[in-house]
Amino acid sequence: MGSGKTTIGKIIAARLGLSFRDTDHVIEEEGGKSVSEIFLEDGEDAFRALEKSVLRQELLSDDTVLALGGGAPMSLDAQSALRAIASPVIYFDISLSSVAPRIGFNRDRPLLLNNPRGQWELLMQERRPVYESIADTVIDVNGKSEKDIVAEILLVIA
Repeated sequence: MGSGKTTIGKIIAARLGLSFRDTDHVIEEEGGKSVSEIFLEDGEDAFRALEKSVLRQELLSDDTVLALGGGAPMSLDAQSALRAIASPVIYFDISLSSVAPRIGFNRDRPLLLNNPRGQWELLMQERRPVYESIADTVIDVNGKSEKDIVAEILLVIA
């Protein structure tokens, strides 16, 4: 959340002549409403089921740079699928102090309701070990420009 995966993913896809997809955007297309609306109106379980279906479908796509929503890799099925793909999996590691200005903590983020900073920290304590275990490469994006992050990725995947 707020690490720059969509922005950087689009740049990488363009540089490599590939398509770009963001699972959250695909979920919104298929669900006919925003991620926040799906969470609030249909519940997290309905969202996760749709997310799981979208991830399975998107991992079958060739020639695509794919950005995943933060919860997408949390199920064991998703973790197995991500470990099995031939393409590199890159995790953008970001700190609370770097992400706060990017996401503002006052947008429509259902998992950050009530205490956004505290909720973000709890989510990351749970998710970071999973992200790191799945990733072929971890990139610390704190304080780096888009240009620097893109250059680092291109070196890693070359």
